[in-house]
Amino acid sequence: MYLPPVAQLSLRTNSAQPDPLQWLRHNTIIDMETVSEQQQQTLRETRPKAAFIALVRNSEVDEMVYSISQLEARFNSRQTHQYDWVFFNDEEFSQEFMVAVQNATSSQCHFEIIPEEHWSVPAWIDTTRFDVGRQFMGSIGVGKAWLQSYHHMCRWNAGLFAREERLASYDFFWRVEPGVDFSCNINYDVFRFMRDNDMAYGFNMAILDDARSFPSLWDRTRAFIKNNEHMIHEEADYDWLLQDSLQKKGMRGASHPEGPKEKDDIDHSKAEGNDLDHLEYNNCQFYSNFEVGSLEFFRSEEHRAYFEHLDRTGGFYYERFGDAPIHTLSVSLFLPKSRIWYFRDIGYSHGLCEQCPPHQFRLSTDSETQHHDHARALADNARLVEKHRRWEAMSQDVIRQGGIPGLSCGCTVSAIDNVNAKLVPYESKQQKPEHACIRLYLGGRWLEKVPGWDLDVEMAAGRDGSGGYLLDGLESNPFVSRDANIPK
Repeated sequence: MYLPPVAQLSLRTNSAQPDPLQWLRHNTIIDMETVSEQQQQTLRETRPKAAFIALVRNSEVDEMVYSISQLEARFNSRQTHQYDWVFFNDEEFSQEFMVAVQNATSSQCHFEIIPEEHWSVPAWIDTTRFDVGRQFMGSIGVGKAWLQSYHHMCRWNAGLFAREERLASYDFFWRVEPGVDFSCNINYDVFRFMRDNDMAYGFNMAILDDARSFPSLWDRTRAFIKNNEHMIHEEADYDWLLQDSLQKKGMRGASHPEGPKEKDDIDHSKAEGNDLDHLEYNNCQFYSNFEVGSLEFFRSEEHRAYFEHLDRTGGFYYERFGDAPIHTLSVSLFLPKSRIWYFRDIGYSHGLCEQCPPHQFRLSTDSETQHHDHARALADNARLVEKHRRWEAMSQDVIRQGGIPGLSCGCTVSAIDNVNAKLVPYESKQQKPEHACIRLYLGGRWLEKVPGWDLDVEMAAGRDGSGGYLLDGLESNPFVSRDANIPK
């Protein structure tokens, strides 16, 4: 019995509510040959209205084909899936691009040009201030902040994407970036999981962002909360995103005479008077380069109002407000935690950020490419060949507790918090929360340290203070006894 990591406050106790854990047990299918043709036909006829979406340039055709080939092989090539692909660009797609991506999938492809009003500097922005600011941010190393197009991209992904006419007929989206790896077979319908369990947002990494990108984001968000208390969901949990500005000595890397301040000891009352004034955003975010979400939510009154509030402040241009922290704050404020899901079992990597779940079987290069001509062609690229060599070297992996039953991956198992600060420059003086972002999100036993662990001793030994957890984050079943197949 596999029990995925589920956050505190997110378990559903009402018997009338769908049970995602039970759903996974009943709907995970390792071998489609065990499913009758009649059952497959029923699954095809009841598919959710969903699509993969990609914001991509013509010049990224090889990287996009690689991502498509990965996701088709891992998930979408099943006859019961075959979900549409929708590609967005701020200019017309080339014939070469369209032919290449259509050859990489048997699903329907749509090619859309983003309207000018969704990809231009708004009229209320002082362009001189914008130009000076982006050059300054670029000079201090804020990633891609000097590029005007990057600011357009962040703004579009933060809110405008859900308003695109082509997406009006869909209920769910799965964001796919060019040049990413999906390293594990996905043995259930992710979109069906979202729909059947009333999920609105899914992620598979929670990490720190560079605070220099959005210095005023929390001030703007706090003002929105105070002015729109009625929009904050009564079961929202955004405590994990906040830290007490009066307790900074409790942050990692500094001593605290009374011991570290525990997350549950801080009263983060929701949007009442001045209760938020001494709280700050800890810069944790869901890594939105992988996200599965409800378009209904991102079109909702709450998200639209929040996005438009931030947009009018100019933060997408005077600073570099990113879609990841905005999506994170939005779903944490306007949704109950029970409608947010951590896809620990979906292996994914993009650049520096990678998460690889514990798995039972290892995928080889052959199984990676055998079904897709474009994947075979791309294997000739030196960069991709090197990745495949690394995958081939993984056969001696020791998978904790045997891995997730039936899961096959082509990556080395990583701890849930291994990429926590990858986006923050090593030399940054940015205060880091006491715990990694994903541990703060999960809460409960994920925050517990082994008896006798001492922060000062670990820091004196030259480590960063992030060790000593009872659960090291490599477990496939952290709450199941090794000797008995029952929860601890």
